[in-house]
Amino acid sequence: MLDRRALLLAGLALPTLARAQSAWKPERPVRLILPFTPGTSMDPAARLAQESLKDALGQSVVVENIAGAATVVAGAEMLKAPPDGHTTLMIANSFAANITLRTRTADWQRAFVPVVQATVVPHVLVAAPALRTDWTGFLKRLREGGGSMTYGSPGIGTSPHLGAEHFLRLAGGKAVHAPYNGNAQLFVDLYAGRIDFALSTLPDVVQPIEEGKLTALAVTAERRVRELLNVPTFAELGLPDLLSDSWFGIMVRRDTPAAARDALERAWLTALARQDVRERLQALSFTVLARPGAEFEKVIDRYVATYAMIIKENGIAVQH
Repeated sequence: MLDRRALLLAGLALPTLARAQSAWKPERPVRLILPFTPGTSMDPAARLAQESLKDALGQSVVVENIAGAATVVAGAEMLKAPPDGHTTLMIANSFAANITLRTRTADWQRAFVPVVQATVVPHVLVAAPALRTDWTGFLKRLREGGGSMTYGSPGIGTSPHLGAEHFLRLAGGKAVHAPYNGNAQLFVDLYAGRIDFALSTLPDVVQPIEEGKLTALAVTAERRVRELLNVPTFAELGLPDLLSDSWFGIMVRRDTPAAARDALERAWLTALARQDVRERLQALSFTVLARPGAEFEKVIDRYVATYAMIIKENGIAVQH
């Protein structure tokens, strides 16, 4: 039988242990791995938070761009790092898609744990001006055209591609997918009417819409965006469940100690709460979410399930 005095002393020690765990601080600079090349839209979300993260953690945060294989190379690098809180990974929607698309990443939902969902950029449904259509006419053509319309995306398995397929499923329409290697030629063909429509990130289409090169039909944000106040949301148009946007968040290995995960979460939430950080991100058309890890995990689960359904129904495949 355990000694009562020993049990009492153990109980008194618990608050001290909890305080020690919650006081985790990094012992060296923290790596923040970005799975894309420098200069992409992920960079501002990482670099604008760096100084605040340093203040909160007491160590510098070093951003490393490790691109390749649709974020697989960066994830593999993350898995090689010790699970001690000193290496973090910024992810995008591709993380959720790759669970189904790629055999190498099929178990990453179990291998990683979310820290915070930082930002999101909505997608805008844009049509070629040559269509000379509004939302009602566009839907009619999608539903009655027998798949005669064509839409473009920056690549197979990207969030605009999967978002467009989800839109077609919810709207009850058909269209042929034209995958591109990025956005440059996609927009050239969209301006010229060689493809009919696309779902594209808000910052990429604001200027072409203003110049009359594209027709904006709907936006995936929860409420109308200040850049396009005359464009309704999909929810307003009767499609509130559409999953099409570009979000960024932070992950660590799931075997990272809870105290380190908690400290990183607090540091990111603090950074994203700073007025100067929020204003600069909002100026770039980001919506700051600052969702804690537990909430972010539910978001990822929803995207993984929806993307899996879309990928399987449409027979979408990529090179592994």
